[in-house]
Amino acid sequence: MIGIGIYQMKAIPLQVSENIGKAEHYISKIVKKGAQLVVLPEMFNVGFSTNDKLMKLAEPLDGYTVNWLKNQAAKHKIYITTSIYERFEGDFYNTMVMVGGDRSLQIYRKRNPTCQERLVWKRSDTPGPGIFKTPFGRIGGAICFDSFSRETYEGFKKSRVELVVIVALWGTIRPDFKHPDTYCFNKILNHQSYLASEVIPYKYATQLGVPVVYTAQCGTIQFPVNHPGFYPFPGWPKAEYEFKGNSNTYDASGKRLIRDVDKKGEFCSVAWVDIKQTEEKTEISRINIPPQYMKNSYYFVEPPFMFKLYQKLCFSGFETQYDQMRIKEYAG
Repeated sequence: MIGIGIYQMKAIPLQVSENIGKAEHYISKIVKKGAQLVVLPEMFNVGFSTNDKLMKLAEPLDGYTVNWLKNQAAKHKIYITTSIYERFEGDFYNTMVMVGGDRSLQIYRKRNPTCQERLVWKRSDTPGPGIFKTPFGRIGGAICFDSFSRETYEGFKKSRVELVVIVALWGTIRPDFKHPDTYCFNKILNHQSYLASEVIPYKYATQLGVPVVYTAQCGTIQFPVNHPGFYPFPGWPKAEYEFKGNSNTYDASGKRLIRDVDKKGEFCSVAWVDIKQTEEKTEISRINIPPQYMKNSYYFVEPPFMFKLYQKLCFSGFETQYDQMRIKEYAG
Protein backbone atom coordinates (compact mmCIF):
# COMPACT_ATOMS: atom_id res chain seq x y z
CA MET A 1 0.00 0.00 0.00
CA ILE A 2 1.27 3.48 -0.84
CA GLY A 3 -0.11 6.90 0.00
CA ILE A 4 -1.05 9.01 -3.02
CA GLY A 5 -1.74 12.67 -2.34
CA ILE A 6 -3.72 14.89 -4.69
CA TYR A 7 -4.17 18.64 -4.66
CA GLN A 8 -7.22 19.99 -6.50
CA MET A 9 -5.88 23.46 -7.11
CA LYS A 10 -7.32 26.84 -7.95
CA ALA A 11 -4.41 28.01 -10.08
CA ILE A 12 -4.17 31.71 -10.93
CA PRO A 13 -3.61 32.31 -14.67
CA LEU A 14 -0.14 33.67 -15.51
CA GLN A 15 0.95 33.96 -11.85
CA VAL A 16 3.78 31.44 -11.45
CA SER A 17 5.15 32.59 -8.09
CA GLU A 18 1.74 32.59 -6.41
CA ASN A 19 0.85 29.16 -7.81
CA ILE A 20 4.13 27.60 -6.76
CA GLY A 21 3.76 29.13 -3.28
CA LYS A 22 0.32 27.54 -2.93
CA ALA A 23 1.55 24.20 -4.21
CA GLU A 24 4.47 24.19 -1.76
CA HIS A 25 2.11 24.77 1.16
CA TYR A 26 -0.19 21.91 0.12
CA ILE A 27 2.65 19.51 -0.66
CA SER A 28 3.84 19.91 2.93
CA LYS A 29 0.31 19.18 4.20
CA ILE A 30 0.02 16.13 1.96
CA VAL A 31 3.40 14.73 3.00
CA LYS A 32 2.46 15.04 6.68
CA LYS A 33 -0.51 12.79 5.92
CA GLY A 34 1.84 10.11 4.62
CA ALA A 35 1.91 10.60 0.85
CA GLN A 36 4.76 9.05 -1.11
CA LEU A 37 3.48 10.23 -4.50
CA VAL A 38 1.97 13.71 -4.95
CA VAL A 39 -0.14 14.62 -8.00
CA LEU A 40 -0.73 18.26 -8.98
CA PRO A 41 -3.14 19.34 -11.77
CA GLU A 42 -2.32 20.07 -15.39
CA MET A 43 -0.52 23.40 -15.86
CA PHE A 44 -0.42 23.95 -12.10
CA ASN A 45 2.28 26.63 -12.33
CA VAL A 46 0.85 28.89 -15.07
CA GLY A 47 -2.88 28.23 -14.72
CA PHE A 48 -5.06 28.06 -17.83
CA SER A 49 -4.59 30.72 -20.48
CA THR A 50 -4.44 30.98 -24.25
CA ASN A 51 -3.23 34.58 -24.08
CA ASP A 52 0.01 35.29 -25.93
CA LYS A 53 1.44 36.40 -22.56
CA LEU A 54 1.59 32.72 -21.65
CA MET A 55 4.48 32.18 -24.05
CA LYS A 56 6.66 34.49 -21.98
CA LEU A 57 6.24 32.12 -19.03
CA ALA A 58 7.38 28.98 -20.86
CA GLU A 59 10.38 27.24 -19.32
CA PRO A 60 12.91 24.62 -20.38
CA LEU A 61 13.12 21.36 -18.47
CA ASP A 62 16.09 22.69 -16.50
CA GLY A 63 14.17 25.86 -15.61
CA TYR A 64 12.72 27.27 -12.41
CA THR A 65 9.61 25.11 -12.05
CA VAL A 66 11.24 21.74 -12.68
CA ASN A 67 14.13 22.59 -10.36
CA TRP A 68 11.60 23.61 -7.70
CA LEU A 69 9.77 20.30 -8.16
CA LYS A 70 13.05 18.40 -7.84
CA ASN A 71 13.88 20.29 -4.65
CA GLN A 72 10.47 19.50 -3.19
CA ALA A 73 10.77 15.83 -4.09
CA ALA A 74 14.26 15.61 -2.60
CA LYS A 75 13.28 17.53 0.54
CA HIS A 76 10.31 15.26 1.31
CA LYS A 77 11.74 12.07 -0.24
CA ILE A 78 8.70 11.63 -2.50
CA TYR A 79 7.72 11.54 -6.17
CA ILE A 80 5.73 14.40 -7.73
CA THR A 81 3.93 14.47 -11.06
CA THR A 82 2.13 17.30 -12.86
CA SER A 83 2.34 19.13 -16.19
CA ILE A 84 4.13 22.37 -17.02
CA TYR A 85 4.32 24.81 -19.94
CA GLU A 86 7.57 23.90 -21.69
CA ARG A 87 9.72 25.76 -24.23
CA PHE A 88 11.66 23.31 -26.39
CA GLU A 89 13.52 23.73 -29.70
CA GLY A 90 11.54 26.76 -30.85
CA ASP A 91 8.13 25.45 -29.84
CA PHE A 92 5.86 25.25 -26.80
CA TYR A 93 4.41 22.12 -25.21
CA ASN A 94 2.20 20.93 -22.39
CA THR A 95 4.61 18.51 -20.74
CA MET A 96 3.96 15.97 -17.99
CA VAL A 97 6.89 15.59 -15.60
CA MET A 98 7.61 12.90 -13.02
CA VAL A 99 10.32 13.92 -10.57
CA GLY A 100 11.79 11.73 -7.85
CA GLY A 101 13.42 12.21 -4.48
CA ASP A 102 16.71 11.37 -6.21
CA ARG A 103 16.12 14.41 -8.46
CA SER A 104 15.36 12.14 -11.42
CA LEU A 105 13.15 13.47 -14.23
CA GLN A 106 10.90 11.62 -16.68
CA ILE A 107 8.63 13.40 -19.17
CA TYR A 108 5.95 13.04 -21.83
CA ARG A 109 4.48 15.78 -24.04
CA LYS A 110 0.75 16.15 -24.66
CA ARG A 111 -0.49 14.58 -27.88
CA ASN A 112 -3.96 16.09 -28.22
CA PRO A 113 -4.26 19.77 -27.33
CA THR A 114 -7.93 20.74 -27.33
CA CYS A 115 -9.47 23.62 -29.26
CA GLN A 116 -8.12 26.90 -27.80
CA GLU A 117 -4.98 25.21 -26.47
CA ARG A 118 -3.69 24.96 -30.03
CA LEU A 119 -3.08 28.70 -29.96
CA VAL A 120 -0.31 28.39 -27.37
CA TRP A 121 1.11 24.89 -27.46
CA LYS A 122 1.80 22.27 -30.06
CA ARG A 123 0.85 18.65 -30.52
CA SER A 124 3.95 16.57 -29.84
CA ASP A 125 4.94 14.10 -32.54
CA THR A 126 7.61 12.62 -30.25
CA PRO A 127 5.93 12.68 -26.85
CA GLY A 128 7.89 9.96 -25.09
CA PRO A 129 6.11 6.82 -23.88
CA GLY A 130 4.14 8.50 -21.08
CA ILE A 131 5.03 5.55 -18.86
CA PHE A 132 7.19 6.22 -15.82
CA LYS A 133 9.37 3.87 -13.80
CA THR A 134 9.08 4.44 -10.03
CA PRO A 135 9.72 2.42 -6.86
CA PHE A 136 5.93 2.02 -6.56
CA GLY A 137 5.56 0.44 -9.98
CA ARG A 138 5.15 1.35 -13.61
CA ILE A 139 2.92 4.44 -13.90
CA GLY A 140 1.00 5.42 -17.02
CA GLY A 141 0.62 9.19 -17.30
CA ALA A 142 -1.97 11.08 -19.35
CA ILE A 143 -2.71 14.79 -19.76
CA CYS A 144 -6.41 15.69 -19.99
CA PHE A 145 -7.80 14.89 -23.49
CA ASP A 146 -5.02 12.36 -24.13
CA SER A 147 -6.87 10.04 -21.74
CA PHE A 148 -9.69 9.79 -24.32
CA SER A 149 -7.45 8.39 -27.05
CA ARG A 150 -7.09 4.72 -27.85
CA GLU A 151 -3.34 5.07 -28.32
CA THR A 152 -2.99 6.02 -24.65
CA TYR A 153 -5.08 3.10 -23.43
CA GLU A 154 -3.44 0.56 -25.74
CA GLY A 155 0.04 1.79 -24.78
CA PHE A 156 -0.77 1.39 -21.09
CA LYS A 157 -2.19 -2.07 -21.70
CA LYS A 158 0.74 -3.25 -23.83
CA SER A 159 3.29 -1.95 -21.33
CA ARG A 160 1.33 -3.40 -18.39
CA VAL A 161 1.20 -0.27 -16.26
CA GLU A 162 0.42 -0.76 -12.56
CA LEU A 163 -1.05 2.69 -11.85
CA VAL A 164 -2.63 5.36 -14.07
CA VAL A 165 -2.32 9.09 -13.32
CA ILE A 166 -4.37 11.69 -15.22
CA VAL A 167 -3.75 15.42 -14.74
CA ALA A 168 -6.39 17.75 -16.14
CA LEU A 169 -8.20 21.10 -16.16
CA TRP A 170 -11.57 20.23 -17.66
CA GLY A 171 -14.35 22.76 -17.34
CA THR A 172 -17.07 24.57 -19.23
CA ILE A 173 -17.99 28.00 -20.58
CA ARG A 174 -20.73 29.68 -18.54
CA PRO A 175 -23.71 30.59 -20.76
CA ASP A 176 -24.05 34.21 -21.86
CA PHE A 177 -27.31 35.44 -23.44
CA LYS A 178 -25.28 37.80 -25.68
CA HIS A 179 -23.67 34.74 -27.26
CA PRO A 180 -26.34 32.06 -27.82
CA ASP A 181 -23.80 29.45 -28.92
CA THR A 182 -22.34 29.47 -25.38
CA TYR A 183 -25.37 27.45 -24.28
CA CYS A 184 -24.43 24.69 -26.70
CA PHE A 185 -20.79 24.75 -25.64
CA ASN A 186 -21.77 24.70 -21.97
CA LYS A 187 -23.78 21.52 -22.46
CA ILE A 188 -21.08 19.81 -24.54
CA LEU A 189 -18.25 20.67 -22.15
CA ASN A 190 -20.27 19.67 -19.09
CA HIS A 191 -20.74 16.22 -20.60
CA GLN A 192 -17.10 16.09 -21.68
CA SER A 193 -16.00 16.92 -18.11
CA TYR A 194 -18.23 14.16 -16.75
CA LEU A 195 -16.67 11.63 -19.12
CA ALA A 196 -13.17 12.81 -18.24
CA SER A 197 -13.54 12.81 -14.46
CA GLU A 198 -15.82 9.82 -13.89
CA VAL A 199 -16.23 7.50 -16.87
CA ILE A 200 -12.60 7.43 -18.01
CA PRO A 201 -10.99 6.81 -14.57
CA TYR A 202 -13.50 4.04 -13.90
CA LYS A 203 -12.88 2.39 -17.29
CA TYR A 204 -9.08 2.58 -16.96
CA ALA A 205 -9.32 1.06 -13.47
CA THR A 206 -11.65 -1.77 -14.35
CA GLN A 207 -10.28 -2.64 -17.78
CA LEU A 208 -6.61 -2.51 -16.78
CA GLY A 209 -7.20 -3.73 -13.22
CA VAL A 210 -5.08 -0.95 -11.67
CA PRO A 211 -5.67 2.08 -9.41
CA VAL A 212 -6.27 5.42 -11.14
CA VAL A 213 -5.62 8.98 -9.98
CA TYR A 214 -7.44 11.93 -11.54
CA THR A 215 -6.38 15.43 -10.43
CA ALA A 216 -7.78 18.65 -11.91
CA GLN A 217 -7.95 22.39 -11.45
CA CYS A 218 -10.97 24.07 -9.86
CA GLY A 219 -12.50 27.54 -9.59
CA THR A 220 -13.62 30.07 -12.22
CA ILE A 221 -11.53 32.34 -14.43
CA GLN A 222 -12.18 34.91 -17.14
CA PHE A 223 -11.21 33.28 -20.39
CA PRO A 224 -11.48 35.09 -23.76
CA VAL A 225 -12.46 32.53 -26.40
CA ASN A 226 -11.35 32.78 -30.02
CA HIS A 227 -12.72 30.71 -32.88
CA PRO A 228 -11.15 29.45 -36.12
CA GLY A 229 -11.55 32.00 -38.91
CA PHE A 230 -14.31 30.07 -40.69
CA TYR A 231 -16.46 29.66 -37.53
CA PRO A 232 -19.83 31.41 -38.22
CA PHE A 233 -20.05 33.33 -34.90
CA PRO A 234 -17.73 35.85 -33.21
CA GLY A 235 -15.59 34.91 -30.22
CA TRP A 236 -16.45 35.58 -26.58
CA PRO A 237 -14.00 38.23 -25.28
CA LYS A 238 -15.22 38.03 -21.68
CA ALA A 239 -16.22 34.39 -21.30
CA GLU A 240 -16.14 32.78 -17.88
CA TYR A 241 -14.62 29.34 -17.68
CA GLU A 242 -15.66 27.17 -14.73
CA PHE A 243 -13.39 24.24 -13.89
CA LYS A 244 -15.34 21.17 -12.84
CA GLY A 245 -12.82 19.75 -10.35
CA ASN A 246 -14.10 16.31 -9.30
CA SER A 247 -10.60 14.98 -8.53
CA ASN A 248 -10.40 11.54 -6.97
CA THR A 249 -8.43 8.35 -6.54
CA TYR A 250 -9.89 5.00 -7.61
CA ASP A 251 -8.91 1.49 -6.61
CA ALA A 252 -8.56 -1.29 -9.17
CA SER A 253 -12.29 -2.08 -8.95
CA GLY A 254 -13.20 1.51 -9.87
CA LYS A 255 -14.28 2.46 -6.33
CA ARG A 256 -13.72 6.10 -5.40
CA LEU A 257 -11.54 6.42 -2.33
CA ILE A 258 -11.91 10.12 -1.49
CA ARG A 259 -15.17 11.24 0.11
CA ASP A 260 -16.53 14.06 2.26
CA VAL A 261 -14.75 16.88 0.39
CA ASP A 262 -16.06 19.67 -1.83
CA LYS A 263 -15.33 18.23 -5.28
CA LYS A 264 -15.72 21.70 -6.87
CA GLY A 265 -13.47 23.57 -4.42
CA GLU A 266 -9.81 23.53 -3.51
CA PHE A 267 -8.74 20.56 -1.38
CA CYS A 268 -5.94 18.11 -0.73
CA SER A 269 -6.31 14.50 0.29
CA VAL A 270 -4.31 11.29 0.64
CA ALA A 271 -5.66 7.86 -0.31
CA TRP A 272 -3.97 4.52 0.26
CA VAL A 273 -3.89 2.19 -2.73
CA ASP A 274 -2.62 -1.30 -3.37
CA ILE A 275 -0.30 -1.34 -6.37
CA LYS A 276 0.39 -4.88 -7.51
CA GLN A 277 3.78 -4.95 -9.17
CA THR A 278 4.49 -7.72 -11.65
CA GLU A 279 7.89 -9.37 -11.56
CA GLU A 280 8.00 -9.94 -15.30
CA LYS A 281 8.08 -6.56 -17.06
CA THR A 282 7.27 -6.09 -20.72
CA GLU A 283 9.15 -3.57 -22.83
CA ILE A 284 7.77 -0.04 -22.48
CA SER A 285 6.32 1.00 -25.81
CA ARG A 286 3.93 3.62 -27.09
CA ILE A 287 1.16 3.02 -29.60
CA ASN A 288 1.26 5.76 -32.26
CA ILE A 289 -2.11 6.53 -33.88
CA PRO A 290 -2.28 9.72 -36.00
CA PRO A 291 -5.05 12.13 -34.94
CA GLN A 292 -8.39 11.17 -36.50
CA TYR A 293 -10.78 13.26 -34.46
CA MET A 294 -13.94 12.38 -36.41
CA LYS A 295 -13.42 8.60 -36.24
CA ASN A 296 -14.85 6.61 -33.35
CA SER A 297 -11.94 4.18 -33.61
CA TYR A 298 -9.54 6.92 -32.47
CA TYR A 299 -11.08 6.99 -29.00
CA PHE A 300 -10.98 4.82 -25.90
CA VAL A 301 -13.99 6.83 -24.71
CA GLU A 302 -15.81 8.72 -27.45
CA PRO A 303 -16.49 12.44 -26.82
CA PRO A 304 -19.68 14.20 -28.02
CA PHE A 305 -19.94 14.62 -31.80
CA MET A 306 -19.88 18.45 -31.64
CA PHE A 307 -16.72 18.37 -29.52
CA LYS A 308 -15.05 16.10 -32.08
CA LEU A 309 -16.13 18.42 -34.91
CA TYR A 310 -14.86 21.56 -33.17
CA GLN A 311 -11.61 19.78 -32.29
CA LYS A 312 -11.20 18.88 -35.94
CA LEU A 313 -11.79 22.48 -37.02
CA CYS A 314 -9.32 23.81 -34.46
CA PHE A 315 -6.67 21.26 -35.43
CA SER A 316 -5.95 23.12 -38.65
CA GLY A 317 -7.68 26.44 -37.97
CA PHE A 318 -5.35 27.58 -35.20
CA GLU A 319 -2.03 26.36 -36.59
CA THR A 320 -1.31 29.62 -38.43
CA GLN A 321 -2.17 31.74 -35.39
CA TYR A 322 0.08 29.58 -33.22
CA ASP A 323 2.99 30.06 -35.63
CA GLN A 324 2.45 33.82 -35.73
CA MET A 325 2.40 34.07 -31.93
CA ARG A 326 5.42 31.80 -31.61
CA ILE A 327 7.49 33.75 -34.12
CA LYS A 328 6.50 37.04 -32.47
CA GLU A 329 7.53 35.76 -29.04
CA TYR A 330 10.92 34.51 -30.19
CA ALA A 331 11.52 37.67 -32.23
CA GLY A 332 10.66 39.80 -29.20
